[in-house]
Amino acid sequence: MALPPCAGAPPGSPLVRSFTTHLPGDTRALYLARVWTRRIVTVLCWHGNVLVAVEAVARLVDNGVRHGIPSSVPSSEVQLTLSIAIDETGSLVIDVADLNPAFPDFDAAVRGERGRGLWQVASLGAKVTRFLPHEGRGKTVRAVLAPGPVDV
Repeated sequence: MALPPCAGAPPGSPLVRSFTTHLPGDTRALYLARVWTRRIVTVLCWHGNVLVAVEAVARLVDNGVRHGIPSSVPSSEVQLTLSIAIDETGSLVIDVADLNPAFPDFDAAVRGERGRGLWQVASLGAKVTRFLPHEGRGKTVRAVLAPGPVDV
């Protein structure tokens, strides 16, 4: 399936495109997420800093691997889900879903008072939030990066 060229979708278009992948719930996920994100952000034609997007994804995936897999989960079910989309404003929406619904002191984590991962994502310019799925288990941590000029 051929994708339309980047110039074919005007800025602010209501068209939303997204991609999802499943990652192992271990350190291999970091490398896989970085490679996948670089490719997908390019395919989505996001008008922002791809390296910032890759770094935000890596921090979220690292947090998911470290804190999002309860020890009670069977090894056959240990995974994270990474989704990346462009919303109607042209912002990049990054979702990392894990298997642990708990996130004590989420706001403190984003402020950097409890760990540094989410604070680092926020310092990259992302708006960081979380939510629980309508069905199933776990939670999703979301980072939204606005489009903008890219330094070359």
